[in-house]
Amino acid sequence: MTFSTALPPLVADASVAVDAVLAEPDAVAAWTRWVETDRILLAPPIAWPEIAQALLRRGMPPADVAVRLEGLELAGLETADRGRRGVAEAVVLAARHHLSVYDATYLWLAIDVDGELATRDRALARAASDEGVPLALEA
Repeated sequence: MTFSTALPPLVADASVAVDAVLAEPDAVAAWTRWVETDRILLAPPIAWPEIAQALLRRGMPPADVAVRLEGLELAGLETADRGRRGVAEAVVLAARHHLSVYDATYLWLAIDVDGELATRDRALARAASDEGVPLALEA
């Protein structure tokens, strides 16, 4: 009998990705650890515009935002679209935990892939804990 020792997928929300792009030391260290341990790094499609908007809001020039998004993709961040059903599930989670539907899409993805969630958002982290989703970072 063979047992898999693979780590579960990790869903990284925009807050963690932005911190990694902006070279926040603990976010960079965590991202590096995830890559070095061959973690599957996932985000819902909404992550790309959320990350881009956050970087623009911090004054990053548009051309640099595009480069940073590409860098995240090269660093392993993959999009996992759960379609209309995923949005419907996220709506339920959003209502249950008083989250935005945007934030709840990260939580639903983590639930759907039986993964961990990495977030800086306290409300999202609390909802993940309530749903039994392990946290990869403390909010």
